[in-house]
Amino acid sequence: MFLAGLTCAALLVNGYHYGIEDMGVYLPIVKKILNPALYPYDANFFLFYTRWTVFHHAVAAAVRTSHIPLEVFVFYLHIISVFLVLLGCLQLVRKCFYQPAAQWAGVAMVAVFLTMPVAGTYLFLVDQHLHPRTFATAFLLFAAVAVLERRPIALLWIVLTAFCHPTMAVYGTFHLFFLALPGKVLFESAPALAGILPGTPPNPIWREAMADRGYHYPFSWTWYEWLGAVAPIALLEFFARVARRDNMPVLERVCRRLVLSTCLGILIAIVASQFLQTQTETWARLEPMRVLHFMYVIFILFSGAMLGKYVLHHRPLRWLVLFVPLALIMFYAQRQEFSSSYHIEWPGRSPRNQWVKAFDWVRVNTPQDALFALDPNYGKLSGEDFYGFRAFAERSMLADVDKDASVVAVFPELSWQWKLETSDRQKWPQFQLEDFRRLKKNYGVTWVIVSKGKSVGLPCAYENSAVMVCEIP
Repeated sequence: MFLAGLTCAALLVNGYHYGIEDMGVYLPIVKKILNPALYPYDANFFLFYTRWTVFHHAVAAAVRTSHIPLEVFVFYLHIISVFLVLLGCLQLVRKCFYQPAAQWAGVAMVAVFLTMPVAGTYLFLVDQHLHPRTFATAFLLFAAVAVLERRPIALLWIVLTAFCHPTMAVYGTFHLFFLALPGKVLFESAPALAGILPGTPPNPIWREAMADRGYHYPFSWTWYEWLGAVAPIALLEFFARVARRDNMPVLERVCRRLVLSTCLGILIAIVASQFLQTQTETWARLEPMRVLHFMYVIFILFSGAMLGKYVLHHRPLRWLVLFVPLALIMFYAQRQEFSSSYHIEWPGRSPRNQWVKAFDWVRVNTPQDALFALDPNYGKLSGEDFYGFRAFAERSMLADVDKDASVVAVFPELSWQWKLETSDRQKWPQFQLEDFRRLKKNYGVTWVIVSKGKSVGLPCAYENSAVMVCEIP
């Protein structure tokens, strides 16, 4: 019951948003599976992910079987995923700390910091929306507990992780491998892992798409990103020494193994993405520094547990003094990031965001086979709040330079189409009527979404305070 309450508190602090960021890629996959007639022109920009995971097929099958509206199902599935992450944290911290105050302080810390960024990776501990990575994180935590208990069910949890998010399964299993091995075998095996560097031939347009994605390449990181990567490792080593002093062998083992696996993972990531980038693109496109994510989750968990054990104890005032300000800071950060939207977008609630209102109008009032063009940087425009057009409008669009570029980073075979479609709209804010007609002639674009007052003679069927939906004559 208390864990369910923490899950609700985590939702209230960190918020929930439907169709934002990666969900702008994943949600169209589910909708395309449910209705194959959708997205006739651009499905490759999201369907390629079904090569790697069965998550989206499972969600679509559950929606089809249950007859629950997709928006409602996704909302409750997100809550379940957060609950499972916190449950995995509780099970793991109970293996390392015996004091209830330490255990719950650790889980509470994770609940407060769900949307904390992981240094240099563009990842959060847990996203503000449904993401297969959240389930993968929960399953990896369950696997870690099974490894500590030497139970073979750890393999099942790893398989389930791979079904949800294969790359997170690889990086999580890398940590679990070190956690499972006996000490002598561990140190003999570690150097051999540095030789696992598969690759595929580089692609010049793919490299152009990667040019603005410095987080793939550690040497492009800022000093504070490196500090965010190194400081948790140092603190985990400190936790290990405290654990040895206070006779906490499981905590010492987990911390020491995480320090070793993360250090080696960073080294392999640097070699693969920096020194071998002229020969291979495989590791760079899979963002090997994501090896930090699992370490970050456990670091936050153990940080809260250490505070619970040595500082908070059973003093309610101390808990309030620590967690209330932290929760307010995280809440404020989320309100700043999504300032034009509701903090929690309850299913069925009319959207506040003006862009989303326009996308909803498109879904209801335009032909299903319509092809749209938007500013290629629309997701970063003021007031847009990172919502995905395809996720709401259920219509095809020409590629953008943000989320579609992230797809190109993983699937280089799409780079040529992405380059062609984005290059033709580089001067979008200065587009005139003849430019829109050129898009119709070259690509078959029939509708556009432009900023308020930028219709330049196009007939517009819908407008609000932010955007206009116009048809190309």
